[in-house]
Amino acid sequence: MFNITDNEKLRDAYALLMFMQNDIPASAEKKSAVKNLAATVKREIRAYNNRPASNVRIISGDYNGHLDLVRLPDELDRMHEEAAADWFRGNCYLEYYNSPYDCTGQEFTSWHKLFRRQGHWFAYHKVCRDV
Repeated sequence: MFNITDNEKLRDAYALLMFMQNDIPASAEKKSAVKNLAATVKREIRAYNNRPASNVRIISGDYNGHLDLVRLPDELDRMHEEAAADWFRGNCYLEYYNSPYDCTGQEFTSWHKLFRRQGHWFAYHKVCRDV
């Protein structure tokens, strides 16, 4: 019912919850409905706050593109660099496709660098935009 997708909607959910906790004169049925709605909003807040963390962190970015730090899946931890590079090319690499038009806004991989950190494979991934 109350779908929280970003921090602004999370703030709105907390404000709604505070408003619902105020004691207002109403019938028992209406108070029960407000209590059920408050429970639903609390559930949505918990679901948003406990969502799994993304494996991609944006380090820097501007209108031309961005530099990401990508953590590769845990099953690649025991693999060699060639296997990690194959996985990266198959799942993260963005190919550039030629277009007869200028400034398509298409994103593509400019470069990437694979490395190990604390036993996991990571990659710096430079994504550029055709502007």
